[in-house]
Amino acid sequence: MENLKKPKNRLAITTIAAILVISITVPIAMLPAANAHSPPWTILTNAYIYQTVNPLGVDQTGYVYMWVDKVYDNAALNNDYRFHNYQLTITSPTGKVQKITFPNTNDPTSNQYYLFTPTEVGVYNFNFTFPGQNINDYSHLATSAYVNDSYAPSTASTTITVQQAPIDHPVNSYPLPNEYWTRPIYGENTDWWSISSNWLGGGMPGYGYHATSPNLGGNQEEVYPGDAVGPLTSHIMWDQSIQAGGVVGGNNFPIQGNTYFEGSAYNMRFVNPIILNGKLYYNPPVSFTGVSSGPTTCVDIRTGKTLWSRTDVPALSFGYIWDHEDPNQHGVYPPLLVAASGFGAQTWRFFDADTGNPLFNATGVPSGRRALGPYGEQLRYVMANAGNTTNPDWRLGEWNTTKLWDFSGLSPAATGSIDGSISNPNATNVRYDWNVTIPWRNTMTSAITVVDARYNDVMLCYNGSLPGKGGQFMGVLSWVPYTYFAVNLNKTRAPLGSILWTKTYDPPPGNLTVLEGGIDYENRVFIENYRETMQWTAFNLDTGERAWGPTDSQVALDYYGSQGSGSLAGEIAYGKLYSSAYGGILYAYDTSNGKLLWTYGNGGPGNTTNSGFAVPGPYPTFVNAIGNGVIYTLTSEHTVETPIYKGALMRAINATDGKEIWTLSNDNNEFYSASSFAMADGFALSFNAYDNSIYSVGRGPSQTAVMIRNDVIPLGGKVLIQGAVTDISSGTKQDEQAARFPNGVPAVSDVSMGEWMGYVYQQKPRPKDTVGVNVVISEEDSNGNFYVIGNTTTDINGVFKFSWQPPITGEYRIFATFQGTNGYWPSSDETALLVGEAPSPAPVVTPTIAPTTSPPPTTAPTPTPTISPSPSTPSPPGGMSATELYLIGAAVVVIVVVLAAAVVLRRRK
Repeated sequence: MENLKKPKNRLAITTIAAILVISITVPIAMLPAANAHSPPWTILTNAYIYQTVNPLGVDQTGYVYMWVDKVYDNAALNNDYRFHNYQLTITSPTGKVQKITFPNTNDPTSNQYYLFTPTEVGVYNFNFTFPGQNINDYSHLATSAYVNDSYAPSTASTTITVQQAPIDHPVNSYPLPNEYWTRPIYGENTDWWSISSNWLGGGMPGYGYHATSPNLGGNQEEVYPGDAVGPLTSHIMWDQSIQAGGVVGGNNFPIQGNTYFEGSAYNMRFVNPIILNGKLYYNPPVSFTGVSSGPTTCVDIRTGKTLWSRTDVPALSFGYIWDHEDPNQHGVYPPLLVAASGFGAQTWRFFDADTGNPLFNATGVPSGRRALGPYGEQLRYVMANAGNTTNPDWRLGEWNTTKLWDFSGLSPAATGSIDGSISNPNATNVRYDWNVTIPWRNTMTSAITVVDARYNDVMLCYNGSLPGKGGQFMGVLSWVPYTYFAVNLNKTRAPLGSILWTKTYDPPPGNLTVLEGGIDYENRVFIENYRETMQWTAFNLDTGERAWGPTDSQVALDYYGSQGSGSLAGEIAYGKLYSSAYGGILYAYDTSNGKLLWTYGNGGPGNTTNSGFAVPGPYPTFVNAIGNGVIYTLTSEHTVETPIYKGALMRAINATDGKEIWTLSNDNNEFYSASSFAMADGFALSFNAYDNSIYSVGRGPSQTAVMIRNDVIPLGGKVLIQGAVTDISSGTKQDEQAARFPNGVPAVSDVSMGEWMGYVYQQKPRPKDTVGVNVVISEEDSNGNFYVIGNTTTDINGVFKFSWQPPITGEYRIFATFQGTNGYWPSSDETALLVGEAPSPAPVVTPTIAPTTSPPPTTAPTPTPTISPSPSTPSPPGGMSATELYLIGAAVVVIVVVLAAAVVLRRRK
């Protein structure tokens, strides 16, 4: 028997679905009524076989489907009631016979698929045989009405023609865009997943603030969801004030030039932004302390346009998008917004993301370690005691948000509630994927901390407390040995809930405080950091053995590394640990061996966070997001004094080599409660404390214009091709920008973008050394020939010019093309030119000399002798003078030159 594989492409799934619908809707009606059968019935069956691709190329794989027209009694997805021993016989064109038996059909609708890859040219014969089956011989419902009955055998056959030439595959996806694009993404552009993403918010694993342990230790930020796409430019799409910000004005305060309150440290203005399907969701502040208490607002991330704003939608916790696959429905459900309230068992309120309309509530949502499931669902690993203190009965369950719905859609109605609890879990709890007994927990007396859990992998835990002082505000604990252990979450490796390994470690010497540092599932290590020495160390996730460390100490200011815990700030992505905090240096460690790969912030221009006397010292620099190979950092700290120090930056750093990609003036001051940064679809949305505004940063649309003033010239003349390239992002149409740039905002190069955006949007001085963008000039002549005729660069006003002499006569199309940068999408424009014949040379006119009138002679004139012309000097024909002959010769030369030029031009044609 062969090992069978499941279909991996959408075509196969769609075809299966169509067959399943037929087989599930027709045969059931044909079954006899359920009653006692004496004598037993023999139920007739009809067999079918179908090939999806016919003809098929050699070495290409196609799907063959086999089924019978009856559905095995009570067959369902969650049981093993099936038909058995389907037989497929394949005979090749040369007579080779292959027989395959399928012990169990893989679908409750009686369908079985087979992946067929031919190796010979010619006709293959397929014979499908259902051998019949007595219901008593295999698993069935004990109360089935068909006990003792049997299904009669049946057979079907087909052929497949195989040819040498391969069959063309359909278009899998159209190419990635080469011009400005928006949502929704057309359904045939499946490869566009790589340039689009969502940002689900702090309530989902991987998207923001999360304290990992009761003593406040650990990795407070999780900002690498894995598929987020941020900008490769500092180009501003738009900015939008959410509260009075910037310099107050006047001289009524002790601090001249004082600025409006910006939110640090506990009253942030822009909290936990969420991006779903190209739309930003947030709650603006309404007062000094009214954080996230304004109406829930939905804004287009590309244009800044408010799509809806509602006071009946509370502050949001996360966005929810999941892929729902069942026999009747396939695809991703429309995005939802979730507002969670309460500690421990929570109530979740669900809202439609497109409208803000309330949908339903889920009550009793359990606490537990969060993880992201394979279909986008939120999982929670919960340990609960189903017994009591005297006779504990601990269980571990995988709670799944998709279990809040049934297969037919969302339930219940908008006004209803769903019981989402899993207190005292048991085997029949419908909110579980699974739950199992964990006897090892019954005998543990110390508290257990779950460090992290990953779907279908492992849950890492430790007993009691880690050595040291704990969090910044906690008293001394102890420096005694401590124990980690790993719990299995993969049923193919070991029993679910079983302990894979247990390790006890001595505390580090010197009474150091040990704090969690995160887990790298790629390189299979879990990481700790030592607070007092600012060092990292790691252990093997699969064995518990020490892997590497401790590393060298980071800069001393990193002691104030992360929120209240005092833990070093660290983020894990791409097999690396990235750490950056008050010391202003971004460190990149290889998590496989602890080697320091590079640093950013302690170098020269383009690699420095030094502020001189501004802060004083370095700018505090924290990692806010990681995506598409880029680390996005912001200047932030616990409490910023006013006026805010100058020179704070948002930065984009290459995650591979630490090189600076771009910077933009920004002071974020996100510190305690939640992230104020989000990114998706290649855009970053961030709060800026310098003016209390939201900024959208990303690649924007451009506009190119070209013209020729003197567009009709004779051959041999020159023209001046001129035009401009402008930024047409929605922000350029805001009142201030439209007034300051009535002719449009010039587009500039990526290298000049940060300073230029400061000038356009942040009232910075106009930069003097701005570099424009490159424009390609090309032409199509009257013969349809296309030529690139040159390149030019726009100036600080966005204007370009190019001088050109057309080589031939006729009508021309003249193109100006801006090929785009990281800051702008491409754009182009065209104009027209007519080149006429060169003017004929002006004729040479011989002046006529009037004869001189002489007075009559007083004496007879002397006779002039007659001279015969010399044979070597013939008389001019027609009595022409020598001067006339010279003019004719000159004209002949001109004609010859013109004819020669015409020959050259004709060759060009």
